[in-house]
Formats: sequence, C-alpha cells, structure tokens
Amino acid sequence: MFQYHLKLALRKLRKQPFLATINIFGLSVGLACCMLAALHIYQETHYDHHHERVEDLYRVGTVFVKLQGDNDTKEEASFNTPSPLAAALQREFAEIEKTARVQRIFQQEKTLIRSMEGGTVQQTFAEPEGMFVDSSYFELFRYSFLEGSPAEALREPGTVVIEQEIARKFFGNQAAVGRVLRISHEWFEGGEMDFRVTGVVQQPDEPSQFKGRFFMSLYSGGIGEFVKTTTSLGGNNMFATYLRLQPGADGKALEAKLPAFVEKYVTPDLKERGYRKKHFLTSLRDAYLSDVGKSQTGATGSKAYLYILGSIALFTLLIACVNFMNLSTARSARRANEVGVRKSVGASQGSLLRQFLGESMLTSLVSFFLALGLAYIALPFFNDLTEQHLSLSISDNPLLFSGFFGLALLTGLLAGIYPAFYLSSFRPVEVLKGRMGNHLSAAMLRKSLVVFQFVISAGLILASLVIGEQMHYMQSTDLGFTRDQQIVLPLTSAAAKAAYPALKAELSRDSRLASVGASHFYPGIMNASDSGFRREGQSVEESVGTRRNRVDFDFLQTLGVQLVAGRLFSREFPADTARRLVVNETAVKKYGFESPQAAVGQTIMFTWDGEDIRFEIVGVVRDFHFENLHETIEPYAFECYNGPNFSYLIAHAQAGSNMPALLASITSTWKQRVPSEPLEYSFLDADFQKNYKNDRQLASLVGSLTAIAILISCLGLFALAAFAAERRTKEIGIRKVLGASVAGITGLLAKDFLKLVVASFVIAFPMAYYFLQRWLADFAYRIDIQWWMFVTAALAAVLVAFLTVSFQSVRAALANPVKSLRSE
Repeated sequence: MFQYHLKLALRKLRKQPFLATINIFGLSVGLACCMLAALHIYQETHYDHHHERVEDLYRVGTVFVKLQGDNDTKEEASFNTPSPLAAALQREFAEIEKTARVQRIFQQEKTLIRSMEGGTVQQTFAEPEGMFVDSSYFELFRYSFLEGSPAEALREPGTVVIEQEIARKFFGNQAAVGRVLRISHEWFEGGEMDFRVTGVVQQPDEPSQFKGRFFMSLYSGGIGEFVKTTTSLGGNNMFATYLRLQPGADGKALEAKLPAFVEKYVTPDLKERGYRKKHFLTSLRDAYLSDVGKSQTGATGSKAYLYILGSIALFTLLIACVNFMNLSTARSARRANEVGVRKSVGASQGSLLRQFLGESMLTSLVSFFLALGLAYIALPFFNDLTEQHLSLSISDNPLLFSGFFGLALLTGLLAGIYPAFYLSSFRPVEVLKGRMGNHLSAAMLRKSLVVFQFVISAGLILASLVIGEQMHYMQSTDLGFTRDQQIVLPLTSAAAKAAYPALKAELSRDSRLASVGASHFYPGIMNASDSGFRREGQSVEESVGTRRNRVDFDFLQTLGVQLVAGRLFSREFPADTARRLVVNETAVKKYGFESPQAAVGQTIMFTWDGEDIRFEIVGVVRDFHFENLHETIEPYAFECYNGPNFSYLIAHAQAGSNMPALLASITSTWKQRVPSEPLEYSFLDADFQKNYKNDRQLASLVGSLTAIAILISCLGLFALAAFAAERRTKEIGIRKVLGASVAGITGLLAKDFLKLVVASFVIAFPMAYYFLQRWLADFAYRIDIQWWMFVTAALAAVLVAFLTVSFQSVRAALANPVKSLRSE
C-alpha cells in the first residue's frame, strides 16, 4: 500500500511540474530560513552550558539605587561588584563552595605584550581581550589545558595563562610554560610588568561569554595591591563575581538571604557614596541573555533579538505552507474527477486522505533535503550577517537535525492536512455530473490565506523601513561632538605614555591636523570612572553619580564639544590642573543649579575615605553622547590633567586631507618616538558604531528575511493568478471579442487580488506599529514612526503584488480569443 501511494505521489509531482516547483521551492526556502535561525538561536541560548556542574554556577549582580531628586530614585542593574564581595559572601554562607573574580581590561582595546629572553625583547604584539582572574577561575570554568595545570596555573602573582594562538605567535612550536611575557598596563608600576607563563589553553569550541585570550593573576602589580588592601563593599564596583554552590544548594534560597547580608555588611560602607545597593544571583546559563547592564567579560546577547529572528523565520515558513494550501485547493477542480472515479470504484475517504497527505509529506521531504543544501550554501553569508561561526554538522548536533527533520514532517502535515480533507470530501455523484464548483469555504479560505501572507509581508516591509531609519538615525544624528576625521592612537605601554608630549608636539606641527588632544577615555568605549558629586551644603545622600574623564588642555577642542557657559581648559589658566572641572548640561541640572551660567565658578565635592574633595566648575558644555543611543545621557565631568599618563591620543584631521598619506606620516612619527611597538590606530566614528553590532545584525536579517518572505508570497500569488486566468479563459475570450482592452482585462483579473493585499494593511500595520514601538523603546534616543513609512510600505506591497499578478493577467489578455473560446 505504501509503495502504491508513493508511486501516485511521484506521478502527480511529475505531471504538475509548475505546481510542484513552486511548492518545493517555497517550502525549501522557508525550511532553510528556519534551520539557519534555529542554529543561531540554539547557539545564543547555550552560552556556557559546557562547564562542569554548570547548574551550580552563578553570577552576582548589583542593583544601584540612586537618588535623582526629591524622593525620586533610579534603579540600575549591573553585573559589576566590588572586589571584597566574593570573600565576604563565602565567609557568610556555607552553601558557597568556591568563588572567582574577573576584571576585564576595559580601558584599552588591545594590550601590548612582548616576549622576553635574557632581558631582551624578542617579539611584540598588541592583543585584545585580556583579563585579571583569581587562581580559582580555571577550577570553576572548563578550559582545555595544552600546557600547565588549571589548579596550579595562577597560584602566584606575576603569572599568566595564554591561549594557544598567542603562544604560537610568540614561541612557535616551542613550549611556552616558563617563558616570560612583559605586559603593559597602567595598573603596573612603571606601566609594565613581567609575567611568567604557567599555562596554555585552547579556547572552547562551545559558545562562551568569557572571551579572554590571556589571563593574568589578579594579585599582580598595582591591581594585586588594590585587591589585597580594599575592604569596602560600597565602591570600586568593577569586578565580576562568580559563585559555585555546594551540590544540591538552592540558588533562589541563597538569593533570598542577600538583603540581610547587604544591610549588615554593605549599607555601612554606602553612607558617603550617595546610593544604596541590592544584590542578586543569575544562573551562569542565563547570564548571557539576562539583559542586565554591561557585561564585565564582554559578550552579551538579546532575547528580543532572538524572538524577532525566530518569529520572522517561522512566518516565512508559514507563508510557504499557505502557498501549498492555496495552490492545492485552487487545483481542486482538476482533481475532482479523479476523486469521483476512485470513490465510485470503492476507495474510502481514509484511503484518499492518506494519498493526499502522502503527496504533501513527499513534497515536504524533498523540500527538506533541498533546504539542507540551501542552508549549507547560505551559511557563510548568514555567518557574515550574524558575525558568528555556525556550522551545519549532523555529528555535532544530532538532536537539532532530528528537530529539523521533525519540522519538515510537521510542515508537510500542516500544509497538506486541509487540502487532503477538502479533496477527499468530494461527493462522486456531484463530481461526475460536472456539478463540482468552487466551494465558498475553499474560496474564502484562499482569500484569507492570501491576506495572511501579505499581513506578514507588509508588516516586514514596515519593520525594515523603521529599523533602517533607526540605524540611519544612529549613524547620522548629531552626537554633540565631532566624530569624523578623528584618529585614535592608543597609548598602551609605558614607552608610549612617556612619549606623549613629544608625539603630541610633533603631530601638532602637521598642518593637516586641526588639533591633537589626549584623554583616559573617549566616546564610544566603556568609562568605569565615576564619583558622586554634590553642592556645598548638601548631604552625601544627595550626591549625583557622575562619569569622570581626565584630559589634557586640548582634548575638548579636539573632540569638538560645544561650550554653553564659562570656558574650556586652557594653558592660559595653569591652575586648571588643580581640581577644575568642565561638566555637561545634564550634570548642571542634576546638581540643582538654575542654569549653566549659574554653575560656572561654583564648587562641587565628593567624599572619599571621610575627606571632602572639592572641585570648581569652570565651564559647561552641551550634552553629548559618550555612550551609544540605547543609553540616556548622564552627568559627565572632565578633569584637566597634566599628563603624561593618558590612555589615548586623538588627532583631528582637517577636512579634505589625504588620509592615506596622513596616516603614513603619523605612523612614521610613531616609529620614531616609540620604535619598540606597533601603532594600532582606529577611527572614532568606527569605534562608536561598534556599539550597534546587534542592531546592525537585526537590520540585515530583517531586510534579508523580508525579501525572502515577499519572494515566497509572490510565487504563490503568481500561481494563483495563473489558475484564476485559466479558469476564466472563455470569459476573457468573450470580453476581447466584445472589444475589451488589454488594460481593462488586466485590471479585471488583478483587482480581486489587490483588494486582498490592501485589506491586509488594515491588520498588518497596527500590529507592526505595536511591536516596533516596543523595539524602539529600547533606545533612549530614537525616531518616531512617521505616516510616510506606512504609505511607503503599502505602496511597495501593492506594487509587488500588482507586478506579480499583472504578468499573468497581461499574458491572458493577449491570448488569441479564438483559441480561448475553443478551449475546454
């Protein structure tokens, strides 16, 4: 019986190549989209699931409760914690088995590392993703050690574990353990420190938040002294704290004890800081997608992004299923006689049902194997869009591939179940007497499904427009400073920092550079330096958290911030280096000054170790975006510093400068002044745009999937228009004989479909508007959804539908009426 139904199904596919091609192509493209989306979602939801006893691993989070004004508070969640918290928690709670702290190098994107032999530098490289970690780090988190031991690797200060790629760079195929690397960082005395390599690890193939490429002992140099001597649980929230609980311990129960712990140990340390704290626990398996603050170890994901991607991929597959259902029911008249004859000779409805479902399942299985091929072909492009390294490997993900196969079977069942019931329900007497018509229920269903297709397509077109406009806004909006033509030169080593005066002096003489300045931070990178400032006479509880940045005399002019009141730092005022500040407008408002002009000359202070440290405001600048547009502008203060311990040199090129020649000149100057290390320059505008990685991915994926969804919808509409024209062949012939024009006949055939497309807007646009508003709410600064976006989306959908339908309509209208009237 199975072979019989299989033969019938194959015969139908061969006899109806047009229908089969559209169905198979649509289903295969929809399945391929779902496969790629599922691969990406699977990886994003399985970060750090590979560690041993991962169910016992937790990350400690902090909620900072800040006073914003009259009894108004702001809560901000973060994974940042103070250094002593780990030991304090372990002492207090017996259910904690082990802890580990991590402090990522956030002040510089790359760290200068040099291999040493006999006190002589051998090789020099600038490497990203450096981390200071506890010796217990490799006991909590699983790494494959190629050299050394995880339990012993970081037991002593001045030790470092490096990944295999770095080991090969410096030492080739020779053993790395025991060799010496000189690492530059401002935490070290003199700006650099020698580390002994005690381990080489291979980065795990599994996705992980921990992007470290070299791991230094947390007890090394200045940061080691800081960790050993700091006891306050209030400030210096720049460490990530991880816990491994005892087997069987309940993380929720432990979290419930934290408020009492905070009240007992943390609150006393917050009296002079102007904020309160809460602590919470997040399972390591959930931390990557937790949407909590900035991750101290770098990698974060977005649940909303995954929901959007998964929904669009499923909608694309549903559109393909709709095509299958529509085309199957539209072709029902051609199969009516077959059903009537087979029922007359004894075929049961169940037998016919199995046959038609078999045809549907066969189509879905053929589509499944074609989808695998399409997914393999599209995977490199998908990896480029998502900036991932996904692979389609059955051996690596057998369960996932089983899911794909099950999805294909479910798709065949979903797409074929209604046509199967519909076709098998025909009454043989009516069919064989030629009374088989276009049942109202089937016609209504087809119209409803066409509307459903274009609800999705029109919604996706609108989403693409809105997301594209928001991305354009983020790339082009005035950030409050000059971001173009700004060349960033990182000063990563003691030698580079010491060369700052000479570098700046020589670069300033270049007429192609408008200005050169230096700072600790620049807009677009993480700035973890802050203080709680307040006015004279205010209590510590009224302090306003303010980001701080140390700059030289020329940085603000180089950055191009706009002065609102007072003045910028100037060499004409040498005392500017003695506790003078330039603040932004938001700081002035939060401090409680009536206006920027009123703030100039006023004193603000913060308390540190019981001492009030006072600063004078000498200038106020217009608010500028020092973080991405997801974040609101917060109080910001610049402090003039008499170098040379800066982290970055910023050179502003004149408009119209020959950039390649200028960069070559800057590189030459660098080599003269800092011959021992390479120059790793970047551009400020490009660095700022790195903050929008997830948004760029979303825009690209929505645009791509929108095009695919429209393509599949148009294929179905194209086939339906062909069948509609075929059913009305005689009518078209008669109309042409009576003088109807080609345009008139085209409009007659197209209008029924265009009505359905227009009707879909009524459903699509309110739904799309609701979800797009929720997506935009994630941005502190965003566009408004304008009327023209709806009009553009509607016109695009109508135009695509009209072009699709009119092709078949014009073809039918141009047919010879004599042949049309003879057709049966």
